[in-house]
Amino acid sequence: MKRLLLGIALLSSQVWADPASLIAEFKQGIAAAKLGTISEQAFCYKDVDKVEGYQVDKLQRLASVTKVLTTLFASDTQDLNRTFTTKVYLAGDRLHIEGSRDPYFEEEKMLLLMRALNDLGYKQFKSVTFNSDFHFYDISLSSHMDITPVHTRLRLATYLNSQTNLKVTWATVRKFAEEEGFEIEKSLPPSISASKVTLSDVNPLLSENPVVYTHTSRPLHAILKSMNVMSKNYVAQNVFLESARTTSYAAHMAHNKIDAKTFKITNGSGLPLKTTNSRVDNLCSCRTILQVISLLETSLKKHNLSMSQVMAVTGGKDLGSFRERFLTVPEAKDAVIAKTGTLAQASALAGLLYTDSEIPFAILNHTTNSSGARSSQDKFVARIFHYLGNPVPLDYEKLSIFPVDNAEFLSLSTKKIIASQR
Repeated sequence: MKRLLLGIALLSSQVWADPASLIAEFKQGIAAAKLGTISEQAFCYKDVDKVEGYQVDKLQRLASVTKVLTTLFASDTQDLNRTFTTKVYLAGDRLHIEGSRDPYFEEEKMLLLMRALNDLGYKQFKSVTFNSDFHFYDISLSSHMDITPVHTRLRLATYLNSQTNLKVTWATVRKFAEEEGFEIEKSLPPSISASKVTLSDVNPLLSENPVVYTHTSRPLHAILKSMNVMSKNYVAQNVFLESARTTSYAAHMAHNKIDAKTFKITNGSGLPLKTTNSRVDNLCSCRTILQVISLLETSLKKHNLSMSQVMAVTGGKDLGSFRERFLTVPEAKDAVIAKTGTLAQASALAGLLYTDSEIPFAILNHTTNSSGARSSQDKFVARIFHYLGNPVPLDYEKLSIFPVDNAEFLSLSTKKIIASQR
């Protein structure tokens, strides 16, 4: 009854003003929130076939809204239902990990791999080797860096060390799993020690009749959902690089008839590339973001997928930064699918507003006042609804973003070793 009254109130207060009125409100909101110079701000939305807004063609910092562009890149170049298989070879006190460029292999999967090995009776290895297609990294990044096999080796060596205290990390993983409907029995953190960890693209165990286990990732579309909801930078860059194996990013955008002058993208995450004397950010115009969002909707349909299956939905069901958004804007509950983005000098929000139609939108703030920007964006989204139509909540059931399903983490391979190498 309360929501019905809210809807009636919104309908009765509908203004249906021209774009100039919304631009005036945007400027007033920027000033009230003290977000900085108005010339450094932009917003846009698509009203039928026309783009409206303020500074819609100005190149702005994207921050993690970049991941929307990365999602389209993946959708256009990869099978979003594909999975990635990691093979584990065991021979005595030696272990070899053969990866397949699984883009989401962070602390959750490493600890579950270690626990699976513990369950099989393994506690220590004389040597652990891995190939260059096995990507593992778990440290939060504040600026872009290329993760190499050297980084993987260092992180593997850290985890495969009985002196490393993994208690806090294990507790965090268990909490994440519980939130996302994945059951992990209460236990001490897994522990594996290795005397030596090295890179080897040649499997050194093939001649020793090893036992082979496999781990299969969740489908790529589920990985994209995790990437966008939790804004996982390392995962985003891995997805970006995997797509670039098919075509360059510039060629992908050109194929979609997007003017090269309207974007400058150097990585898939949105993190700035910093050196001692310089900083390079991903940039894009507001108009181009709207084009990408519309293209993404169309591209996802080719995989029999929808926006809610790869991006966050308001309403509190999805984890991530969206859970703390729109708390003072109840009319937006379950009626917005979007990606947030925050850097030291930028705050962004872009996605779809659901009314009787779907409205692509973006708000790009160049500011150091991140909390003020987020609050201002939430309020302004409510104003866009006020002008363009009442929100229509999606019928959304929560999708798990934990990187593992409830199947066993490792499955015993029944294929012959020789056949598996072809």
